[in-house]
Amino acid sequence: MEREFEYLNFFKSMKCPSIILKVTDNSFDVVNVNDAYLKLCALDLGNMIGENFFALFPINPYISDDIWLNCFDSVIEQRSGVSLGIRKLVYPLNAETTFLDVRYYEIHHTPVLNNQNKVEYIVRTLTNVTQHVIQEELYNESQKSVQYGNWWINTQQQTMELSSGFKSILEVPSYFEPSLQSTKQFYTSEHEEISFYRSVNKAIYEKKMFKKLLRIVTAKGNKRWLLLTGRPDIVEDICIGVRGVAKDVSEKLAYMDKIENQHNSLKYIAFAQSHLVRAPLARILALVHHLKQRFDDGNIEPQLFDALNHSAQELDSIIHDIINRTVGEKQLIVDDKE
Repeated sequence: MEREFEYLNFFKSMKCPSIILKVTDNSFDVVNVNDAYLKLCALDLGNMIGENFFALFPINPYISDDIWLNCFDSVIEQRSGVSLGIRKLVYPLNAETTFLDVRYYEIHHTPVLNNQNKVEYIVRTLTNVTQHVIQEELYNESQKSVQYGNWWINTQQQTMELSSGFKSILEVPSYFEPSLQSTKQFYTSEHEEISFYRSVNKAIYEKKMFKKLLRIVTAKGNKRWLLLTGRPDIVEDICIGVRGVAKDVSEKLAYMDKIENQHNSLKYIAFAQSHLVRAPLARILALVHHLKQRFDDGNIEPQLFDALNHSAQELDSIIHDIINRTVGEKQLIVDDKE
């Protein structure tokens, strides 16, 4: 009796909401409920003992009717523990209209068998994983917004894991199974693949972090530049794998190329202004000075006018070229701001 009392107190004080149901013909009646489950459903123990589970909780808006009404059937059929996975629930459970407190629970059903090896009781346990789910959602959203992801290579098992953010960059579905073989499709060349794994092996050997700029092609055929940062996972001086971060820097590199093109154009404009423009201008000035002397002497040669006209046209062409390049630079800057 004392031992039974100890087990009862242990059950009632468990932090995970738990309820014990007796399996009868087409019914699952409440035998006992711990304090955490009572708090979760905001009911008294006296109002629950002996009641049918589905009479107390006739609906669950976040689980389909088939799953909800048959959630214990698989336990009876398999005579083993069954997990319903993570489910969204509204606190308290028996309130149909409040959405003030949405929580996520991982639900487990554990059978208790009788002497005939049939399920006599089912223990329903709920583990609160709300914070974990929220953090996972925020993490996934942050990866999508900044276009970066995480990767991990298990060097012992020769396996690979990719986060949802990395899969988004590669433009593959969430169910994509990464491996050393399946990821070969994303390298633009065999040289790129060899270069990447050479960096990985060097990091493992030196036990240091590495950075690698890698050109890839996504599953949809789009070309990207990735900046891969990784470091070896060392446990008791043994490398068990390499983990790191991949960031899509395609837009940044494109912007840098645009800036470099602008810089080169501006360098040409500066050179043209200081050298190309000055040459024909100097000739024009010399010709004007020579013509003035000839005019004063009353002897003007036609060739001088031809030379003056040619230099003027040359200067006009160079000025037009400079103007066109300057307009192009202004347009690049406007496009970059949009």
